[in-house]
Amino acid sequence: MKKVSFQGTSLTASQRQRLELQRRMRSSGVSPLQQQVDATVQALEVRKEKGVPAEKVWFLVREERGTPCVAELFGY
Repeated sequence: MKKVSFQGTSLTASQRQRLELQRRMRSSGVSPLQQQVDATVQALEVRKEKGVPAEKVWFLVREERGTPCVAELFGY
């Protein structure tokens, strides 16, 4: 059985920062993503109470019918 020892090894600065960030995230209990989602939902509720219509996220740029022509792709 092999015995492995990590005595004398050190973390790089970026590894220390990442480890510290992970520790803070675990201790805070609420993730930043969850905080952002909560803030968005709260903002939507405020807009709904004020009667502001929802933002249009998707919209039609143009509508075409018929058979597509490949020649138009190449400028003919």
